[in-house]
Formats: sequence, structure tokens, C-alpha cells
Amino acid sequence: MAGIGFELNKLLKRNSFFSEAVAFFYSANISAGPWIISSLTLFLIQVYIPQQNIPFLVSGIIYTFIFSTILFGSVATSVTRYLSDLIYKKEFNNIYKLYTSLVGYAFISSGIFLTLFFLINKISEWQKIILFSYSLIVLSIIWVQVIFISAIRKFSPVILSFLFGGTAGFFLTLYLYKTKNEYYAYAGYNFGLMIILTILQLYIRRYLYLGEEVEKEQKNINPPLFILSIKAYKKQALSGFFTYMAAWVDDFIAWIYFRYSISKGFVFAPQYDIPMFISYLFIIPTLSLFVLNLETEFYFYYRAFYKSIEENRTLNFIRISKNNLDESLYSSTKLVLAVQFSFMLTGLILSDSLADLLRLDSYGSTALKFGIVGAAANGIYLYISLIAHYFDLPGIPLKSSIMAFLINLFLSPLTVKRLPGIGFVIGFIFATIYSFIRFNRIYSNLLMFEFSRNRLKLPKVGVIIHENK
Repeated sequence: MAGIGFELNKLLKRNSFFSEAVAFFYSANISAGPWIISSLTLFLIQVYIPQQNIPFLVSGIIYTFIFSTILFGSVATSVTRYLSDLIYKKEFNNIYKLYTSLVGYAFISSGIFLTLFFLINKISEWQKIILFSYSLIVLSIIWVQVIFISAIRKFSPVILSFLFGGTAGFFLTLYLYKTKNEYYAYAGYNFGLMIILTILQLYIRRYLYLGEEVEKEQKNINPPLFILSIKAYKKQALSGFFTYMAAWVDDFIAWIYFRYSISKGFVFAPQYDIPMFISYLFIIPTLSLFVLNLETEFYFYYRAFYKSIEENRTLNFIRISKNNLDESLYSSTKLVLAVQFSFMLTGLILSDSLADLLRLDSYGSTALKFGIVGAAANGIYLYISLIAHYFDLPGIPLKSSIMAFLINLFLSPLTVKRLPGIGFVIGFIFATIYSFIRFNRIYSNLLMFEFSRNRLKLPKVGVIIHENK
């Protein structure tokens, strides 16, 4: 998250409960803002409105979130890395160009998907076409904006946009459902997304747009910077794609197995989709925590270690820097594991009560339990993957994400009827174990590894170094 550490460090230095709470909330929205608003909105809507009364709205929210993560998640790591490179090289005039090219990708990829989706499913109702198209395109752009807002080093737009937009969208959805109908309720949800997008866009343009003259100079860049970012970091793009496919492939299999369509064109498995979707709420605190830790204390020692190598410091000095990095990484890892285990255990304890609240049957309750365990494994996997990307080891997340995808793909058809979600659980458990073993093997001999990587004239380690003062 390029630049986020600067703002987090500034907040934490104030040494007050309020500043620490704001820092946590800020990291939560940066790491999982669209995730939070989608999951919470669906959860609250399920509590207040029976799903059989709003089939299009429920399926639309789930489809919007799933396919926006696949379309954008596939390129998120590559773009974030490329953005960090631009900041490090002080090529600030290219940042807004990268942003606009990525927004273009969000429009084009969403447009292609929507066109195929409507044609294949023969959806002709203009209300459905407009409402679903709007939510998918806007949420895809919000994913883009969340990356670039971190480069601005301003936390207020993040907090304001998600807090105000999420709240307004939820209450409008309820109000319009009670006074009008389901289509108006969906429009209320979309209005909340529009508020988020508008606030973030205003800040991004204000701080990243450098004027028409600079933009005219950049028009000659061919191909677009978005394409260059993918070319520069192909493995990161592939690992992002397989990570999100591994997370959702069991849902696709459940759709095929149950073939339940509550709204024309939207195949749905409510007793599987809703609990799996809600289970991700239990990893949001962990995502927030490891972003908060990695971008502050860990990053300080990480940067010091690699600076000591770049500056040709003595071996003893480098070893001291490595020891400090070890302590920071191990303490962060222990904290993340402890928090994730606690939230997973809490979720399992509350799962029956949540199932009753969400009107789930025994099958849905079982899916919720497996979903909570699988989401916990996914959260830890994402933590290890992020660390691997810090040390420029994209091969680890790539291979482990393919492993998670294949295990989930082959196990889910065999278990979807009696053990819903077990493929998701086993896939990410094995991927987490594999990625941890691979990373630990390299990290335990990091000095020798870095020496060999550079001495043999392999591509230099592309560590992310930017100032977090």
C-alpha cells in the first residue's frame, strides 16, 4: 500500500486511544474497504429484509463483489507494486496517468463481462441491466481508488467516504424497499457506492492530477501504464488471479450443483453463498492489523536492513539490522495468528446464533462454520503472501495460489452436498502451509540468498522502499 505507512505512523505517534482507533479504522478501509461495505450491507439487509423478497438485490450484491474482486484483484498487486516504483523514482507525473489507465481497464473489463453475461443469460429487463452494470463498474473503480488514495497520504477521504457512503446506502436501501420496491432499493445501494466513488475521486484528482500541460505530455505514452505494470510484474498478476479464483471457485461449483435462480440470469445458492460471504467478516480485523503492523514497525526495520546492504555497511551492522527485522516480523506474525485464531473461535461459537439471525438452515449453518475456518486460513495466507511480495518472492504466492485453486476446484464437487466449504478450507490450509515453508526456508538464510541473487547477476531485488517519515 504505497504511502499508507506515512499516515499510520503519524497517527500512532500521537499516542492516544483515539488516534490508534483511527489508525486501525484507516488501515481497515485501505485493506478491505469494498469488502467491508459489501459484507456488512448484505448482512444487515439479510437481518431486516427476508431474502425471498429481494432476490435480485441479494444476488446482485454478491455477483458485484465476487466479479469485481476477480476483475481487479487479478491486477491489484502488480499495479500497487508499479505505483510504489513510481513513488520511489519520484515520477509523480505518471501516477495520475496510471490511475486513469486503470480506471479505463475497470470500465472495459467490466463492460466485456456484463455484455457476455446479459447475452448468455438473455436478460432484457432494462432495470436489471442498468442497476447491476452500475454497481459492478462503480465497485471495480472503487477498488482502483483505494490503491491510489493511499499514495495521497490523507486518511480523511477514506474514513469519510466509506462511513458516509456505506451508512447512506444502507438506510436508503431499507427506506426505498419499504416505500417503493426492490429495484428502488438496489438504486439506494448504488447511491451509497456513488458517494464513496465521488469523494475518493475528488481527493485523487486534487492531489494527483498535475494539470493539463503535464497530461498532454503524457499522452504519448504507449502502451498505457496499466499494461506496463502487468508486463513488469506478470507473476504478481497471475497470483492475484488465482488467489481470487481459489476463494470463489467453490461458489461457482455450488451454483452449478444447485442451479437455483431466484432472479433471471443470476444463478444462486443462498444457503451456500450468504454464509460464505458473511464468513469473511471474521478476517477483516486481521487484514487491518497486519496492514497496520507491516506498514509501520515492520517496514522501518525492513527498510533499514535493505538500506544497510545497498550502502555496503559492515557484515556485523547488516546482521544487527537483520536481527531487528527478525524480531519485528516474528512479533507481527504471532500477533496476527493470535488475533485471527481468536476471531475464528469467536465466529465458530457464534455461528449457530448467526445462522438463526440470517435464516439459514442446517446446511447453511454448516457452510458458515466451514466458511469461517476457510476465511481464517485465507487471511493467514494473504498475510504470508504480502510478506513474500515485500521480499520480491512472487513465485511463492503464485505457486501456492494455484495449489489452493486446484484443491478447491477438485474437492468442492465431491463435497458440496454434505460438507459445504471443505474444499475452500483444505485448499487454503495447504496453500498457507506450503507458502510458509517456502518463505521460511529462504528467510532463514536471507543474507546468503540476497548475496547469491545479486552476485550471480540475477535481476536485482525489487524491494519497495519509500519514505515513511
